[in-house]
Amino acid sequence: MSSNDGTKSSKAAGRVLLPSEVVPVRYDIKLTPNLEAFTFDGEESIDIDVSSDAVNSVTLHAKELCFISASYTPQNKTKGETMEATEINLNLKATTVTFCFPSNLTLGAGVLRIVFSGFLNNQMAGFYRSKYTDINGVSKTMASTQFESLDARRAFPCWDEPAAKAVFGITLVVPAHLTAFSNMPERARKTLDGGKMCEIQYL
Repeated sequence: MSSNDGTKSSKAAGRVLLPSEVVPVRYDIKLTPNLEAFTFDGEESIDIDVSSDAVNSVTLHAKELCFISASYTPQNKTKGETMEATEINLNLKATTVTFCFPSNLTLGAGVLRIVFSGFLNNQMAGFYRSKYTDINGVSKTMASTQFESLDARRAFPCWDEPAAKAVFGITLVVPAHLTAFSNMPERARKTLDGGKMCEIQYL
């Protein structure tokens, strides 16, 4: 076993499993990195399935993220309206965040929306920054992702465990002069802020 394998095994041994009453079906995530401030802004909509009618909170994995707001909307609007989270509680040891709502979530399908921000760290984990030198010898900064093991939670709140399978849709908002890549094909692209920024959606 390599030292890297040992690190992954150690991380997995400390894994905190989330309650099973709420599970993800699909994530739609928008990230806006700032390569000068080494930060990023995030917006996330998660299609969830609620299997208990006695649930008034949702817990996800999260690490080194700051939370602005969260809301829950049942898919069937006749069963309830959108609820804003009344409390957002972080557990730094367990690396989780819990969104508490004023009443129980509706059984079945719904959407959890979260607005958050984070840091482009220099630890090669989650959504991180690194340096490279271009063909002219100029030092540049780039942002990359590394989600194994247990590091997706550094980039966005999620069920960061293998059993919680879900579909992902990713959108990046970057300065128009920069290049952005994903491991999936580009679906749509539009310019923002008078052509200064570019929003790219991936399949």
